[in-house]
Amino acid sequence: MKLIIPICFYLLSAMAINAQGIQFFEGSWDEALTKSKTDDKLIFVDAYTKWCGPCKRLQNTVFPTKEAGDFYNQNFINFKIDMETQAGIEFGVKYPVGAYPTLFYINHKGDIVYSNVGSPDVQRLIELGKKAILGFNDSPELEKEWDNGNRDYDLVLKYVKSLVLKSKPANKIVFDYLKPKPDINKEQKAVLIFESTSECDSRLFEMMTEKQNMKLLLGIYSKNEISDKIYNVCWKTVEKSFQFEVPALQDEAKEKMKKFNNDRYSEFNSRIELFNAENTGDISLYKKAAKNYFNELKDSETRIRFIDEIAVIPSLRTEITELKLALSKITFEKDKKPATYLNYIKSLIDNKNYSDAREHLGKAIKMATDMQDSEALRNLKRFEVFLQRSDIDKN
Repeated sequence: MKLIIPICFYLLSAMAINAQGIQFFEGSWDEALTKSKTDDKLIFVDAYTKWCGPCKRLQNTVFPTKEAGDFYNQNFINFKIDMETQAGIEFGVKYPVGAYPTLFYINHKGDIVYSNVGSPDVQRLIELGKKAILGFNDSPELEKEWDNGNRDYDLVLKYVKSLVLKSKPANKIVFDYLKPKPDINKEQKAVLIFESTSECDSRLFEMMTEKQNMKLLLGIYSKNEISDKIYNVCWKTVEKSFQFEVPALQDEAKEKMKKFNNDRYSEFNSRIELFNAENTGDISLYKKAAKNYFNELKDSETRIRFIDEIAVIPSLRTEITELKLALSKITFEKDKKPATYLNYIKSLIDNKNYSDAREHLGKAIKMATDMQDSEALRNLKRFEVFLQRSDIDKN
């Protein structure tokens, strides 16, 4: 039983219809490749399934936004494919998917420029697109230069960055470059290793975290950048553990997080427990893990994103929606602002607690108006229309 299935109720569907979001190409995959070549654009592919909760979150709360639409409609041929249809099965032969949703960025030749697993928010989705464009612009020329024997440091650094952006291993390139001991300084070597490390179960990670390299890196990158790097590459190994069913990789990732990024270890470990609980189908275990992970999140924005991703299952709807409401209330009471108001009111409506939703809605609209938060105000107004209609239906 899949537990992480975000809420997709009627109100969010209405919001999606009204938003100017990502427009998806309606032709076949071969036609998308042809259009990619003609328009000189990458193809953005949403590889999803109908039962996948994070997939639904993307389709209902991220893809429909104006910000995502403005960026993706201008820069990509957008294509979505249900991986359990015949077309999806055929697509999966060339582009295997281990978890949903997987987002691909593919050129007109059918080569993957970049890929990402998971359900990003709007800003993260745009960042992924920008990285893909960077890889698209640089990768073919860099690979050709490398194959022709160009070993200029700046070129090699750009090349390994483009490989990492496309979720391709850069290990061989780095070791082939370093083996003859090129004429570079210690700082340059440390940067090359840092940028090329993509998983914690690798020799590159061991080199990156050597004491002398960490000391050099702290003079080049901020503490937050290094912390994020260690967290992300350790989580990449956890994802590989799920994908290939190798539990030992989880243990390795946890050990390395605890050793090299202990300040975020508790959050990291709670996140693993949450994903493991999802796979058990045990609702009590899942609720406990969800609360533990929620308590590890430090700011209201990340808490709101997490609440949006919490499961709603028909047979367990009451229990899960009550959990969402409880967490939304905690977030709202700790940090009262338009975004937390919006999240709390949404949870109240999903629990059919319309009277409390109305009570908070007026205050939320006033706050969003005073703070000139147009996005929150627009969504709050939609909630207002919905609640007015519910009054009409009741009468």
